Amino acid sequence: MFDTSFGIDFRQNHLVLTLLKKSFRKIRLVDFGIYPILPEGQKEEREAQIIGMINSFVSKHQIGKDHVFISIPREKAVARFIKLPIAAKENLRKVMEYEVPKYTPFEKEEIYFDFQILKQEKDWLRLYAVFIKKIEADPYLSLLKKIGIEPISIQIPSVGALNLFYYHEGAKENEISVLLDVADPFIEMNLLQGKQWQESFHLCIPEEKKESKILNTFRRSGLKEDAFSKSTFFVHGLDMDENLLITLKEENQIKGVSWPPLNRIEVEREKLPALQKIYASIGVPLKGLIKTRVDLNLLPLERRKKVREIGRPLSVALTFIALLLALTWGVGVYQRYSNELATINAEIKKKKPEVESVEKLQKEKEGLAKEVFELQKIKSEETSKVEILRELTQILPDTVWIWNFKYTGKEMEISGYADSASDLIPLLDKSPLFEKVEFLAPVTKERQMKPGGDKEKERFRIKAKPEGRRIGS
Repeated sequence: MFDTSFGIDFRQNHLVLTLLKKSFRKIRLVDFGIYPILPEGQKEEREAQIIGMINSFVSKHQIGKDHVFISIPREKAVARFIKLPIAAKENLRKVMEYEVPKYTPFEKEEIYFDFQILKQEKDWLRLYAVFIKKIEADPYLSLLKKIGIEPISIQIPSVGALNLFYYHEGAKENEISVLLDVADPFIEMNLLQGKQWQESFHLCIPEEKKESKILNTFRRSGLKEDAFSKSTFFVHGLDMDENLLITLKEENQIKGVSWPPLNRIEVEREKLPALQKIYASIGVPLKGLIKTRVDLNLLPLERRKKVREIGRPLSVALTFIALLLALTWGVGVYQRYSNELATINAEIKKKKPEVESVEKLQKEKEGLAKEVFELQKIKSEETSKVEILRELTQILPDTVWIWNFKYTGKEMEISGYADSASDLIPLLDKSPLFEKVEFLAPVTKERQMKPGGDKEKERFRIKAKPEGRRIGS
């Protein structure tokens, strides 16, 4: 860990710079700056403006450029809570790379990502993962490279806010904590049940009726009704205001509303009022001073700075000292240790068959776990209902009306009306998504009353099986 840590929080319309310094058992906010910046459309002017602001802040405080932590706008990232079989833990990053298209609209070659294991159960892992397209992250890295900065970590604002909140031990057992970050037109709501991170919502909410929409989102979070009375909102963010705080306080169902805690960060008294607006930004460089609870880093593995390894030199030094001590021992001591070594070797030889048996069982267990994981992977690759519905929408004529759709994972069934039901079979057969298309029941004709006059339609019931391969694959 370092004595000072510099945070750069890139927001959509602002740049927030923070400098933290650690002394004995204390962390002090040395200085901070909140700077409006030009829109992204004015790329060159915006970049020059940001470079000037960072250089000025660095020069003012003589900051080293090797202890820098950055955050990028939350709206540029995709975040997911994910549940995976425990067998995936052995090679988790590779598994996550393979699953990228399942959780994002991108391919693995297009993104940077990282994840945090939130909970490990007997058969499952619960993760929080963040994905960002390279073309969104690389401009920030290129900009910083122009001024000689290679950041140690890339985060999103909610991670900084959560780590600062955990550092202040804000999460209480048997209570619900709601961290609400307001940055117009977005809000981000993170729900903690006790110390366990349960859910996260990032939404674009217009100014009109903002308070009621925030509360409606909270009510749809899946928490039980009696949990509302145990819930406390901690409001912060660049666009939070007193009116929002007052309105939330008037909500009788929740326990309370307040600013998030900041009592463990030393700061000059006159600067306190502004800190709730940059709560998440203060948490960005915290990772450089303490071991944080949430350790997410979107920086590519090959660009992360390696901490100097001291294990090997230390091991060599300890070995040398041990040899010097050994030379001072007498023959009697040497003989005693030789006898003990012989006893241990005899015991090892005796236990060797049992150890080999345990190792064999362990290998069998790993093999079974791998098979289970492969089966889970196959199951997850079945064609989705959304993909089937999209294909039906594209290939069926506009005159077709489907009133019933069933899909079991192995077979699809559709029922409805069409001008000519017999024309639907060849249309479905041509699709790369379906096979074994056939009528389930005879086609019947029905007369339907329309504003322009009665019209005769054919009622159909068709079944088909997924082809076993996705469109475009």
